[in-house]
Amino acid sequence: MKRNAKEKNPEAVGGKEIFGVTALSTMSGMSSIFMSSMFMVYMTDYAGLGAWGATLATTLLLVARIVDAVDDPIQGFIMDSAKVGKHGKYKKFYLLSIIMTAVGTIALYSMPRAVAQIPALVTVWVIFFYFVYDIGASFYNQNILYRTITNDPNERAKLLVGPRLWTMLLSMVGSAMTAIAVTIQAVVGSYNTAFMILSTVCVGIAFVASIIGWFMVKERHVVRQEEGEKVKITDFFELLKTNRPMLINVLHSVFSGFIWTFLFAAPMYYVKYAFCADLSTGEVNMALYGTYTMIVSLMMIFPIILATVVATPVLKAFRGDFVKMHKMDLLLQGLGGLIIFVAHITGIAQSMPAIFFAAMFLMAFAVGLDFVPGCSIGMEVMDYTIYSTGKDRSALTGVLDMFLQKAQNAVSSALVGGILIAIGYEVDSVTGDYIGELSAMPSMLTWMTVIMGLVPAILAVIAVLIISRYPIDQAKRKEIQEYINEHQAAGTTE
Repeated sequence: MKRNAKEKNPEAVGGKEIFGVTALSTMSGMSSIFMSSMFMVYMTDYAGLGAWGATLATTLLLVARIVDAVDDPIQGFIMDSAKVGKHGKYKKFYLLSIIMTAVGTIALYSMPRAVAQIPALVTVWVIFFYFVYDIGASFYNQNILYRTITNDPNERAKLLVGPRLWTMLLSMVGSAMTAIAVTIQAVVGSYNTAFMILSTVCVGIAFVASIIGWFMVKERHVVRQEEGEKVKITDFFELLKTNRPMLINVLHSVFSGFIWTFLFAAPMYYVKYAFCADLSTGEVNMALYGTYTMIVSLMMIFPIILATVVATPVLKAFRGDFVKMHKMDLLLQGLGGLIIFVAHITGIAQSMPAIFFAAMFLMAFAVGLDFVPGCSIGMEVMDYTIYSTGKDRSALTGVLDMFLQKAQNAVSSALVGGILIAIGYEVDSVTGDYIGELSAMPSMLTWMTVIMGLVPAILAVIAVLIISRYPIDQAKRKEIQEYINEHQAAGTTE
């Protein structure tokens, strides 16, 4: 009788697991769309806050990262300290993440008009619900879940692809958000109300999908509290001192992680005023802007989807060496950034917008191609912690990666916000037209291409130099997996 995949490989994952982790990722993906690429634009252009929106959003994003530096290790400690229950060890935190990110996102985009008219109330409202969202987002670490589902690196790659593709498809919907908001505004008469309706509907659907996924996934490899040494908050600092692969990965991520966030932070402003506005009057063609934002988003999202599909075959061409593939991906991202910057300062981008879009396509393709090797490194670092210490500290190991991701999103948006504050950026929340100092616009556009293009190119080179020092080779990788399979098969890492 022919054996099924599970009988051949006990660590194999099936369609149920792949569908489950994919559905589970919906809330994280949808909230990320609203809180990364759209939050700053909403606060500055559509919330009805005027110049105060840019100042508040920029300050909040930076302060939140200072809080995260303390909060994220505590959350990692809480997760690793949890006892194994009916639904596993970490699953309960994913449920909490779904609820908190949904509440925080909807509330931030549903600010009552009475609140929006009083700066003190605006500040309290935005700070409170942003931190509801932020704390919830910190509990969602996909690499921990994938590591507990299977120990097989090849099977983990299968789990990575589904959520990545699904998130990108959601982002394609996100690319049309501005155009949809324009349509809704024509009916309700206010962009503020339009975004409230849009966020509530989108987040509500994402919430239901994630709950379905949550019930479908199952943790297989966890350490019961009584079987392992008690987790201490000081374990985090011990890992910083002793785990060299973790340090190298974190250090290179400080630079590489900014590439995507910088690219994503500025395009909506650049496209709006480089291609859709009359800089002599500040008048913006909102219909054209809606179309261009869709194009920009598609130039980032479609190549990521394409690259994610071909990432596994490409990895095979590198003989499974995801570090070598990662370095190639970083260099391609840097090349795309350099093209964006040069195209702007030479005037080519203004006369041939297709060059700008093509460069974004290249950067996005490289980012998509990098997802599998990048996440593989992150999970391998968790594996190495178990291998070198005999303790499962997956959440604490992943804390810095989560912190860096949020910090990079915040700093990227804050840099854009700083530029907007410096030029006195102000937009009519009803018409979408720019009503600030027109003479400052050319300088703003140049700085946007520095953020989107030149800086990422420099960061890519630095990241490659750092990750070249990563100490785990193919032989060591095999040794680590053999150790984990041997020890966790008995349900213990001792």
